Amino acid sequence: MSIIFRPSQPDEAAVLSDIAIESKGRWGYSREQLEVWRKDLRILPSYIKANTIETIWQNELKVGFFAIKLNPKPILDHLWLLPKAIGRGIGKLAFQRAVAIAEKTGVKAFTIISDPTAEGFYFHMGAQRIGEVPSIPQNRMLPKLLYRIQIQ
Repeated sequence: MSIIFRPSQPDEAAVLSDIAIESKGRWGYSREQLEVWRKDLRILPSYIKANTIETIWQNELKVGFFAIKLNPKPILDHLWLLPKAIGRGIGKLAFQRAVAIAEKTGVKAFTIISDPTAEGFYFHMGAQRIGEVPSIPQNRMLPKLLYRIQIQ
């Protein structure tokens, strides 16, 4: 398995948005609910320019991306994989890559607002639950996690 991370380019915005929706759709949400979330998961070219975003490639195919937003506070703002890439260790590699990038910028910890279905993955990676935030537009709560970078 050949996994490569490349800085995302503004012209990839539509493809990254589609990856986010397809990834979220893997967890059984209805088409109607995914359409409601589409605007919140939309990646804009300006967002790519303003943040650290890397596209995940497997054998020359885009299979996911992650985004680190540093301001106003560090957050792993996105980590999405196409359904066919889930469960193959790619998420772990992407998370480790995001941690390494955050560490290089001097970040000691970052938050993650997780979909409830992904919370176990982040626990496995070492994050801890520190609270909850309301999900818009549905009346449900999303886990708020904190990941502390272990200084080697």
